[in-house]
Amino acid sequence: MGIVFEHKYGGDAAEVLADEYVVPYLEIQAEPPYNSNPNASRERYLERTRRQVDNPGFHLVSAGDEGGRLIGWTFGLPFAAGRWWGGDNTPAPDEVLQAEKFAVIELNVILKERGKGYGRRLLEELLGARPEPWAMLLSLPAAPAHDMYEHLGWHVAGTNQPAPDADVADVMVLKLGG
Repeated sequence: MGIVFEHKYGGDAAEVLADEYVVPYLEIQAEPPYNSNPNASRERYLERTRRQVDNPGFHLVSAGDEGGRLIGWTFGLPFAAGRWWGGDNTPAPDEVLQAEKFAVIELNVILKERGKGYGRRLLEELLGARPEPWAMLLSLPAAPAHDMYEHLGWHVAGTNQPAPDADVADVMVLKLGG
């Protein structure tokens, strides 16, 4: 069975706010190490994602099987030179801070589809043609995805706590093709 990748931008990507995405997001967030993070609640996901979808350059990539069943998705948006993550941060690497960059906000693959390379393929679809010289994301150090990111060439550049009650995440960066 083949996998279909679909790209949507800006307001056309608002489907990421629908239960088709929210329900599996909450199932993923119920797993350790995410399950202790209040920043991963339905309300916070919807609140921040509503703001993000409205940003110029918001890009959603979803993966589904030929029957239309959602397997996973990723999305992000560009950050201008000088912009960094909100919240409490360690100092940003100057080379990355002063450049335009693409922030990967979410990467989610449903549990029974993990280990098949879909996370990597989703990231490739999202970042493959980006004009920015850098990509960045936040990853909890104990999350299995953290190892995948390192395997794919991402490296830890600092830490971020996006909200006072949120877990501290590693800021990971990747030099893109250009």
